[in-house]
Amino acid sequence: MSDTLTLKDEAGRTLACELVTELEIDGSQYGLVVPQATPVRLMAWEAAEGDDDTEEEDALLADLDDEEIERVFPTARAVLAEQDLKLVDSAYLLIVEGDIPNAEEAEVYSIADDEDGEEMEEEEYQLLEEFFFEDRRYGIFTPLDPVMLFVELPEGGEPRVLEPEETARLMPNFEEALLDLAE
Repeated sequence: MSDTLTLKDEAGRTLACELVTELEIDGSQYGLVVPQATPVRLMAWEAAEGDDDTEEEDALLADLDDEEIERVFPTARAVLAEQDLKLVDSAYLLIVEGDIPNAEEAEVYSIADDEDGEEMEEEEYQLLEEFFFEDRRYGIFTPLDPVMLFVELPEGGEPRVLEPEETARLMPNFEEALLDLAE
């Protein structure tokens, strides 16, 4: 049986996670954790640049800033409640509690993340629901692959989610640990 731990952010929100693996690097303990609830991502459809008559299949998906998430959150929560799902603004992630329906091919989208101008990596997401808010079309998506968070596990202290720079620096060690898990 795997260990569970609770992550807490600066706002006091929590996120229950399972500890997948633990490793020591340079005398410090780190871990890879997976949220126990289903992570989701709110996105909006936008027309391609310079194309106001974009067909639906040519539309682009755009991430929302924190302010826009806050504005559409009550509507997104109500839309998911119709499926007996509860949208929660937890520490570090938006999550959904409840039974997620199985993905049908038409509901799966490949979404590329543009990280600092580097090569974009595509991930597959299931569309849980879509809705309109102030004449803009939004989607609530859940990743098909597990979301892993990298944490520091200080002795006698609370687990801390690593900053992106720390994760990048330690990534070779984490990748090695994941390969060991796969064997």
